[in-house]
Amino acid sequence: MRPMLIAAAVLCSTCALAEPVSLVSGDDYAPYADRKLPEGGMTTEIVSKAFAAVKQEVKVAWLPWARGFDEAKNGTYAGTFPYLKNAERERDFLYSNLLIKLQDRAFVKAGNAGKFDFSKPESLAGTKICLPLGWATTPKLAEMLKSEKIKKESPKDISTCVKMVANDRADYFVSDEAQGLAALETGGVPKGSVVMLDAVLADNSLFLIAGKSLPGSKDLIVSFNKGMEIIQKDGTYAKIVKAHSK
Repeated sequence: MRPMLIAAAVLCSTCALAEPVSLVSGDDYAPYADRKLPEGGMTTEIVSKAFAAVKQEVKVAWLPWARGFDEAKNGTYAGTFPYLKNAERERDFLYSNLLIKLQDRAFVKAGNAGKFDFSKPESLAGTKICLPLGWATTPKLAEMLKSEKIKKESPKDISTCVKMVANDRADYFVSDEAQGLAALETGGVPKGSVVMLDAVLADNSLFLIAGKSLPGSKDLIVSFNKGMEIIQKDGTYAKIVKAHSK
């Protein structure tokens, strides 16, 4: 099916189309998104159940994050998830109501916990962050990256960041608590070799996004938001979050 036809295969505010909505997500973002997780992860199940609540079927493809993002922007897919909000993305995408709230933390090599003061971003000048391809970071760190006060390594996934921090190839990575702790479990490094710092760097949220230039994107977001309201009111949303937070 041609990209624009896929992008247009969305739900109007009151009626379902026979054609499933084609969405894309990526792996290695436990507990939120990964094809190997039950139901594809927390946000995948939230998205699927929200659309189901408004009688719309969805199909989720799994691609590398950067590729999936570009293909959603270009219209190969009607939307993608889960994504943080930033100014660059807001230029090109419409955002749904939030999928889930997050708190960002820094993860460093054990023994280096006292080396970095994230409450004073200027003190991080000269350090190196591990930031996977397609990922955003906190506004303060993004500003320092843009001004090249800090440098970055950009592997394909967060598990590689765990290894890079453990092996002194990067100073830290930043992730929300649940995702970061999950990455430590699967990162292939000795337990305790990388640790999470106590300080909360930023409050964040994850969203479903759809390309602004694509036909049907506004209806897609309206329909999804309606479905979210339904599953939040009937308790489905809380059950999904609890099931994926164990």
